[in-house]
Amino acid sequence: MTQEPDSTSAAKVEKSLAISNGRIFQMRNNAYFLPTDSSEHARLDLQHEIVRLMLGGELYQTPELEKVTLAPQENTKRRVLDVGAGSGKWAIEMAKEFPHADVLGIDLAQPDILSDPTRRVPSNCSFQIADANKDMEKIGSGYDLVHLRCVEAGIDDSDLFFYDAARALRPGGLLLLVGADIQLVDETGKYVPLQKPGSVGYVATLEK
Repeated sequence: MTQEPDSTSAAKVEKSLAISNGRIFQMRNNAYFLPTDSSEHARLDLQHEIVRLMLGGELYQTPELEKVTLAPQENTKRRVLDVGAGSGKWAIEMAKEFPHADVLGIDLAQPDILSDPTRRVPSNCSFQIADANKDMEKIGSGYDLVHLRCVEAGIDDSDLFFYDAARALRPGGLLLLVGADIQLVDETGKYVPLQKPGSVGYVATLEK
């Protein structure tokens, strides 16, 4: 029996959030600097659709492999873990595509969809507040598939993180990684050279 993080009370959730310049930010992980409000989740929904277009409409790059990994099996409950679930879009769509599997999404804040009664979350999809740097052991192991998309900005120790992600998988499980090159490009597609602090065009996030 695997262990999952305890549900966080409303009071604790409020203490973990801060407002700056009209945006809501989480206070659990100092490495992750992007907002966690509805506007950010709308951006993540758009990013999800862009990635899906790049994948030919799929939620993953190699459909034949994922579908074999998550194929129904007698007396076995398929399990999917989405690390850095963001808006929850990927986790929810995976839960719809694989109704026989339990999908758990973890992130530093709850997805905005949970506070919107007009948007339905499948019964086989759930979300927990957890920090991938600290809480991976708490979510247990035995997952058939672990998915990570653009989480590198919030990871303190990449070696430890990938060890934890691999440990969460069952033998023969599948680890899906989606990353991005944050180097800026101009309108012609050429890389914009990095600038020193104080120079015109300097972008602090590219130095991280």
